[in-house]
Amino acid sequence: MPKTGSDGLYLPDAGLTELGHQQASLAAHKVIGLNPDASFTSDVPRAVQSAAHFERATKQNVRQIPNLAEMKTGNIWDAPVVIKKRISSGDYHVDFKSMGGETITEFSNRAITGFSELLHIATSARLNRIAAFLHEGVIGTIIDHLEGRDSFDPKRRETMPYGAMITVDTETSAPHFPGYWDTDHLD
Repeated sequence: MPKTGSDGLYLPDAGLTELGHQQASLAAHKVIGLNPDASFTSDVPRAVQSAAHFERATKQNVRQIPNLAEMKTGNIWDAPVVIKKRISSGDYHVDFKSMGGETITEFSNRAITGFSELLHIATSARLNRIAAFLHEGVIGTIIDHLEGRDSFDPKRRETMPYGAMITVDTETSAPHFPGYWDTDHLD
């Protein structure tokens, strides 16, 4: 689990806990079995640390795409307690913009832009299989986009567990994005 403060909110730029490192190591070994041609992550410390387990095991550099970072929530630590409780319970329909963050629409657009960057790199380099070490909201936004929805709604689907493994196989004949998602959740 990510590190949280006494108010239940995730600490900013917190790295992985010991359990997080164990889960990342398990995920890395599952990803190794897929033999990806390239791997990607955001620039968020937890994602970078998760990807580092894969890098160490394979010697394959994991490329960072900042637009694939989790939602920018601004200074939520100074928000009223009622807002903090909503956020810590998974309700992301709050005004993050007023706290210096971004709206859900801005986040969704940025995540889709990051995914487009990832697929452009994969297609240009003729990569067959790529691995991405990302966050729940980014994964949900991309899946929603591929399914034809404009914006990620965290209340629409069950929360993905920490350590969810996502792979993308690129295909040149796909109509919208040259790829499809195969999700496999780790326990």
